[in-house]
Amino acid sequence: MKQLLYHIVFCCLAAVGFTACDKYDTLHVTGVGGDGNSIILDLASASLPVSRATVQATGAEVTVSHLDVLIFEENGNKKWHERVSGSAGGSGKITLAAKRSDFVPNEAYWVYLIANSTAEVDVFDAEDFDLIQLRGMTQEDERIHVTGLDVTDAPKTFLMDGIAYPKGESEPETAAAIELNNGERADDTELQVTLRRAAAKIVVKISSGEHVTFDNNGPDATITTNPGYYLRNMPYSTSVLPSNNMDAETAKLRTPDLLGGNYFDWTPDLITVTAYAYAHTWVNASTLEKEVRLIVNIPMYNTPRDAAGKPTGKAQEYLPSSYYQIPVSKSKMLNRNTCYEVTVTVDAPGGSDPSEPVPLTGIVYSVYDWENKQVNVGGEDERPAYLTLNEYEIEMHNMDDDNTTLEFASSSAVTATIDRVYYIDKFGQEKDLEIINERQEPDVWGENTGSSYQPNWKNECTIRITPDKNITGKIDVYGTVPGNNAVRYIEFTVKNEEGIKRQVKVAQYPLTYITNVEGYYSYRDDFVSTASDGTRGVTTWERLAGKAINKGQQYSSAQVPYNNDNAWICGCSWSTSNNRWNYSKNGTGFFSSKVVVSVDDDGLSDIEYARWRETRSRYQPYTYTYNESTASVGLNNHRMYHVTITATSSEYTLGRPRITDGKTDPGADNAVLVSPSFMLASQLGAVVGISNENAQDELDAVADHCKQYVEVARDGTVYDDWRLPTREEINIIYKYQNASDVMDEVLAGDRYWSASGLVTKPGVSSPSDRAIRCIRDAYDKKTGK
Repeated sequence: MKQLLYHIVFCCLAAVGFTACDKYDTLHVTGVGGDGNSIILDLASASLPVSRATVQATGAEVTVSHLDVLIFEENGNKKWHERVSGSAGGSGKITLAAKRSDFVPNEAYWVYLIANSTAEVDVFDAEDFDLIQLRGMTQEDERIHVTGLDVTDAPKTFLMDGIAYPKGESEPETAAAIELNNGERADDTELQVTLRRAAAKIVVKISSGEHVTFDNNGPDATITTNPGYYLRNMPYSTSVLPSNNMDAETAKLRTPDLLGGNYFDWTPDLITVTAYAYAHTWVNASTLEKEVRLIVNIPMYNTPRDAAGKPTGKAQEYLPSSYYQIPVSKSKMLNRNTCYEVTVTVDAPGGSDPSEPVPLTGIVYSVYDWENKQVNVGGEDERPAYLTLNEYEIEMHNMDDDNTTLEFASSSAVTATIDRVYYIDKFGQEKDLEIINERQEPDVWGENTGSSYQPNWKNECTIRITPDKNITGKIDVYGTVPGNNAVRYIEFTVKNEEGIKRQVKVAQYPLTYITNVEGYYSYRDDFVSTASDGTRGVTTWERLAGKAINKGQQYSSAQVPYNNDNAWICGCSWSTSNNRWNYSKNGTGFFSSKVVVSVDDDGLSDIEYARWRETRSRYQPYTYTYNESTASVGLNNHRMYHVTITATSSEYTLGRPRITDGKTDPGADNAVLVSPSFMLASQLGAVVGISNENAQDELDAVADHCKQYVEVARDGTVYDDWRLPTREEINIIYKYQNASDVMDEVLAGDRYWSASGLVTKPGVSSPSDRAIRCIRDAYDKKTGK
């Protein structure tokens, strides 16, 4: 068991044994054996394994100062209690003072062990103490975070609990009462117990970045530093027994003082902070009042940089105080007997005031189970097989090599095999990349080693997955940055010698990337119709989904013509012969509501005008059906393209365009701006070109159209915040449509309206179109960005 990172023996058995005492002053049976009528608890087989990765339990984490053994009848009444204290020379087995004959034959009893409780023995000895009271017991340790340190009032051990089960059996998933006396055998009753800690362990590893160096000394002795850490909103109370984490919702919180010491391990390049806390959750609670954060002060040397992040050439400055705050759990909870590891890099100064610590980003979270498999003492043949990764999904943004994010821990050496590499094209289809040279190793994609075959440049890439040659370490992910504006997905499998496999998915982003969202139907938010009898028409595509009838103002599929009054035509008529309203395309308007009727296997769609009929009778409520006679629009792409740009250009300025009165401002300075993240309306938003002698009236009309345009996605998301693009945003669309694998020809016309006027497609000498395509800034939860 020498290589097991998590092999520990109850109470460091080489140094701690047990004797027994109880309030009844019965004769104690000590040692490893019984007298044939004994009850023996085997604690040597109990383990408190920590992480399957790199976390070891030592010192206070495995120390037991005393045990309370409580036996209850199935109805919860207490039958027995005794407190066992440590003494030298023990074997890890406790022979109770109680005899097996003291218990009713063939009856089941609950056998609970509580280790290191701060409650007085008289609490457990009380005659009316029962299982309900045990389950309701709580414990408070105001300095739980420094357990084991030589700090005033710090606990020396951790509260633990366990429920006994028959020796030789696997621990049941659900604890149960057990038989202590079968009424027949004349040998001892042997049980085994696994103890688990009530606390959570927190390990935060802070690395120094390229521009900082951790230093607690400073340039001279006149500078005073105060490095250290504390937990904000630290939970310090818990239930003695697990209670499905209900105690985590009511844990008492406090914020202790700044502390250094042994749990603040310091080097110039890495600081490791270790802390402990009780279970707590803040999933639906106030972050400020409930979230557990590590506050740390790191004195350091900092290299001054300019606004672009480049060193200014000035001498390094020494910062005696640099405060940061780090959330300790990504899941917003701390669970019992669980280790939370946090890794982060510091490459900029923190706050000089402890009340205003700088939040750190780029944090990697790992959660390790402190109890995975029982390990018997000396059981070398029972060495567990395991393979864990700290992440199973990672992102790489404009980088071809990531050798720091992905970590593994394994019981044996690991290998990695690439399973699949693909991207999603402009019609939502997954496109696999193929290995260019079959003579290469299977984990190398696209490196030309002499083959005369030349691949399409868009798919040419080199991809390698390289694990460290140890049982713990890093996995280097290398992939040429995508050249086709697509997010590339790399799926690979990590496998160890025992055959355990773990799958990983990598999303690799270029500087500019384009994704898409499927549209479903479109309308304008000013499409409303009031019938002569006071009812309102209903024409949105949601009628087909069987939704309840909407109240109040509804949307019709009327068409919007352009005229001097900027009016629209409803085209609504009531038919007395078949009791229905008909909504149809009328007039000479430039926009009509559209709907996706079907989607082909290749991702293209059939788009039709959305015309509806409303049927009602004296005896039936309103019913709404789609008018199957609707004419086809002749369009086939229902996808809204989402363009994300992370680098500026000499041709345009990256920045969110100014919006005035809900519309894109027409100013010259605004015309050169390109939103870093914008979506284009699909062909559901296509319009007929319009023209008018008064160009300003026409521009006002198209700007109003985008302001009132609505497109609903197939997932039900309503996009209603559209606007006209700027001049340079139209040029960006011209540039990327059809030039990449991920955007179809969106602007098929030869000229389109921007907020500042018409923009002609490159290469067109005599433009005639006056077309419209709306866009929206995509910075909200609707797009997941």
